Amino acid sequence: MIRPLFIARGALLCALASGAACHHGRAKDIAPPATPDSLSGTVSVTGSSLEQRLVLRSGDVAVYLSASPADAAALERVSGVQVQVRGRADSTLFRVVNFTVIRVDGAPALDGVLRTDGSVLAIETRNGRVVLGNPPPALRAMIGARVWITGPAATGPLGYGVIVAP
Repeated sequence: MIRPLFIARGALLCALASGAACHHGRAKDIAPPATPDSLSGTVSVTGSSLEQRLVLRSGDVAVYLSASPADAAALERVSGVQVQVRGRADSTLFRVVNFTVIRVDGAPALDGVLRTDGSVLAIETRNGRVVLGNPPPALRAMIGARVWITGPAATGPLGYGVIVAP
């Protein structure tokens, strides 16, 4: 069962409050944090085609996500993948400012934009460029795309998925 943030008691609200004093009151009694928060979990899409909702699941806790149309589309593409979302919690959901894919099928993942320098293919992540040795040929056709990559980057083989097409 999906429990919206406003009825998840205590623990999740305390985690979202970024160190603020916590009590087990209703969410409307807790002011939104002044600085961005982050949560990690697996993205899923629930609902019908008429009303879909993005949900982040971590253990037995599920939090509704709200994101810009572009980020919502990207989050839908990574359904089933573990991400870290950054943004702000409010009384009913978590407002996503940005996100990073961190694990796919239990394997660590790189999240970034494909770049090329001559014949060298690399993924540009938040932490810098990582050269991809032995990349699948299909990746060379996706320069400029935001992708996730798993496997040994330097030697391959690599698994990948498109987050945002070029």
